[in-house]
Amino acid sequence: MEMKTPLVDPVDEGLDIRQYLSVFAHWSWLIILSALLAGIASLYVSLNMAPIFQSTTTVLVNEAPATKGADYSSVLMSKQLTSTYAEMMANDLVLEQVADQVKITNSPEEMRKWIAINTVRDTQIIQVAVKTTDPAFSANIANAIVAAFSAQIQEIQTKRFAQSKLTLETQLAETDKQISSFVGQTELAATPEEKDRLEAKVVEYRTIYSNLLSSYEQIRLSEAQSVSSVVQVVPAVANPVPVEPNIWRNTILAALLGFLLAAVILIIRESLDDTVKTPNEISRKFGLPILGVINHHGSEANSPITISEPRSPVAEAYRALRTNINYASVDRPLRTILVTSAVPGDGKSTTIINLGVVLAQNGKKVIIADCDLRRPQIHTYFGLANRHGMSTLFSHSAEELNSVRQTTAVDGLTVVTSGSLPPNPSELMGSQKLQTILGTMKNSADMILIDTPPTLTVTDASALAPSLDGILLVVRPGKTRISALRQTIEQLRQVNARILGVVLNDVAVSGKSYSYHYNYYQNYSENKDYFETREKKKKGK
Repeated sequence: MEMKTPLVDPVDEGLDIRQYLSVFAHWSWLIILSALLAGIASLYVSLNMAPIFQSTTTVLVNEAPATKGADYSSVLMSKQLTSTYAEMMANDLVLEQVADQVKITNSPEEMRKWIAINTVRDTQIIQVAVKTTDPAFSANIANAIVAAFSAQIQEIQTKRFAQSKLTLETQLAETDKQISSFVGQTELAATPEEKDRLEAKVVEYRTIYSNLLSSYEQIRLSEAQSVSSVVQVVPAVANPVPVEPNIWRNTILAALLGFLLAAVILIIRESLDDTVKTPNEISRKFGLPILGVINHHGSEANSPITISEPRSPVAEAYRALRTNINYASVDRPLRTILVTSAVPGDGKSTTIINLGVVLAQNGKKVIIADCDLRRPQIHTYFGLANRHGMSTLFSHSAEELNSVRQTTAVDGLTVVTSGSLPPNPSELMGSQKLQTILGTMKNSADMILIDTPPTLTVTDASALAPSLDGILLVVRPGKTRISALRQTIEQLRQVNARILGVVLNDVAVSGKSYSYHYNYYQNYSENKDYFETREKKKKGK
């Protein structure tokens, strides 16, 4: 019994990088075009955008001397103060004052969109950047922000000592008034006792005045040492070079995005595409050999390409298929071969007629039996009548084979067309009558090629396959789905059919990994024509 090769589980398969590289090579023109279109679109939009100008000013936070220190906490407080000032610099009050100064009517919310305030790491420096459509306007706004905020900070910190200073100033004025009053009374005193008492009062009030004045000076000194301020280090100036849009950066980024987007779409498309694409997929997923790779070629409605163009690469590909079939079973000669496919449109009928031609050209007696009793096609390729055929043999004796077998333009190749279509094709395919018919055919031919409907469409192929020497599966890359091919193989193996291998049909060579097949066939054909022409010239001489 033939050993069955288990189907490979798709989950265990690794990512085939070469497959994606092949896709990228095939669609390289589309990827490049996408990048160019995205870049051109970005360039057009950038050139038509209003230019944005930025002016920047640098501000130093001048920390109060009383809070400065060399310890970590002091350093941390300095950073916090710088961050606090950066957050406060674009408050509504500051921006309203800026609007009044530069004579604009924009709201603080609108102005805040123009402004970017950032601290320089590990420093007490704040950078204020303003972006507008006018370079001079940007510089004026930036400078006005620093001026307004500096005044605001000075006002806020001055208010901390204003009440204490006002109280002391009032007490000093009152004490001075008392001193003046007692001095006047002393000068008018009538008795020495009274004069001494008034002079003692003057001394007392002068001491109080001196103490109040000392307290006032201490408060002023504390105010000077405790007030932090901001100093504009580098004023903002008008910068005539626009910062937005960055035309080249935008163009390059858009082109790169277009490139990546096209590549991602191709990868997604490739991942979602369930169709067979390369020979390696067949071998890797199903463990089946590739017996032939047939290039895409024109219609064969008038004549098989192996007859009309015998020197073409496609004809050579069919001859390679013939050779591979001959070596597919050395110990067990192949007499009856079923050619089928998973679904309609894969090209099984085209494959069977051309295979029949090249087998006959190799000296074999071949019968093509059209057992597709639902939608027969074989007779159309050879221009044969289809009144009598396989259906005739089912209703008559198998010995009448010669009466329904029709000759072709190829010596050794005959065809038994389907004949009139019966109502029960599946029952006929599994009948003993068909085995008798095939036995009769074997007596007059070396090889019988049998055409049936697609395996997944009806059960005809599965009913016939177990009694034949081998099955040839025709697969069309880009059309035949892997899931359909898997189901076909499983269905055939369940009935113990012997699958010889796969023929890839209607292959678009460009960008695919199997293009080397056709380079070989093309070189073989050209060299053969060259040597034949040279020999003819020699003989002519």
